[in-house]
Amino acid sequence: MTTSTPSLTTTQRAARYLDAVHRKIEHDNAAKATLKRALTGEPRHLRAVYPILLSELDKAGVKYHQDEWIFVACLYAYYPQSLDPTRQQNFGHAARGLAAEGRSGGADRRFRALLDTSLDNLRSPLAALVRLLKTKSIAINYPKLIADLAGWEHPDQYVQDNWARAFWGAPPQSTAAEPVVETE
Repeated sequence: MTTSTPSLTTTQRAARYLDAVHRKIEHDNAAKATLKRALTGEPRHLRAVYPILLSELDKAGVKYHQDEWIFVACLYAYYPQSLDPTRQQNFGHAARGLAAEGRSGGADRRFRALLDTSLDNLRSPLAALVRLLKTKSIAINYPKLIADLAGWEHPDQYVQDNWARAFWGAPPQSTAAEPVVETE
């Protein structure tokens, strides 16, 4: 007799993964530092996170978009947050908090540029915005960020549209629910 595993959304799987990463590095300052150094994007620093993260990716059943999952885990090590997978706020909501705090329009310019950036070039501007969010103690929904980065290159650009709506305060569009991903 086989037992079935309940289906989880990408956001739920991401929350479990990040929680496992947190437990793994919580009392290991060297591992935290390794993940933070990987934010530089240098290949040798990225390779250094593999012993820490690849087993957790495997446990989470992540086959695609591993680079994005690793990147967000590194952001999470830099600026840890609560991991509530039911929270619906996306990165646009967090960036909106920056715009509300500043008067120069810098957050607006950075956010507009972020929306037009390809996934391959997203790391540096996204990490820069996370650093700013940390200085203002603005919360980030990391599980949702992982799910959003997985859909970043969709031809309809629904992720960018959702972030823009959140940033500029438009009501959310009715969209299909996040796809359910079967786990083994």
